[in-house]
Amino acid sequence: MKELPYLINLINALKGEICYSYINNVVALDKKYKELEDVKGQKIIDVLRHGGYMHFQFSQDAMLVDLGSGGSFVLTENSTYKNAIIKLETDNGNFFVVDESKDKDDATLIIPIWKDYTTMPQVGYDPLTKQFNYNLFCQLLADNPTTVEKLIKNPLIISGIGDTYGDMILKRASITKRTKTTEINKAKAREIFDAIKQVLREASGNRDDDDEGEDSED
Repeated sequence: MKELPYLINLINALKGEICYSYINNVVALDKKYKELEDVKGQKIIDVLRHGGYMHFQFSQDAMLVDLGSGGSFVLTENSTYKNAIIKLETDNGNFFVVDESKDKDDATLIIPIWKDYTTMPQVGYDPLTKQFNYNLFCQLLADNPTTVEKLIKNPLIISGIGDTYGDMILKRASITKRTKTTEINKAKAREIFDAIKQVLREASGNRDDDDEGEDSED
């Protein structure tokens, strides 16, 4: 999965390009996504994030995209695009989901979300929201006997932190990759928590409105 700052910047760029456009046709270039052709006729309402997934909300259904290591989106007037796996023909042009991943285990993945019967996949806490506060982070440290590195990079615990920003967070908090969660006291937990927030905010140029008023350690 792509890391959170990348997703935030990509979402901000896409919103103005494809939101409120109608999907006039869908072509599943990779046939395993043929069922997505059923979203034809719906409108693209919003582009959001769900953990490390890009969340495309349509007027009825939705589509989650894990870009893996080599995924991207292309909006063009061209009718074809190399390595595209699906094409949405919209009012604003042809919107391609492209997969250039070399590793099949880290390839781009599309998950259809059907309004009436699909459950959203489990993801970790979003570290740029108010819900992810200091008290919660201390609880995660206590509940997960592992290294701090593995904890913050586990997408089922904390979403959107990979090698690049995970290493930056460890460096800022003066934590080694071998430091265990059981070795972290409250003061050091505060340093790591602050580093997570600061590094991700700086990288994304983003401060979510619901991130104000975080709980204190008292």
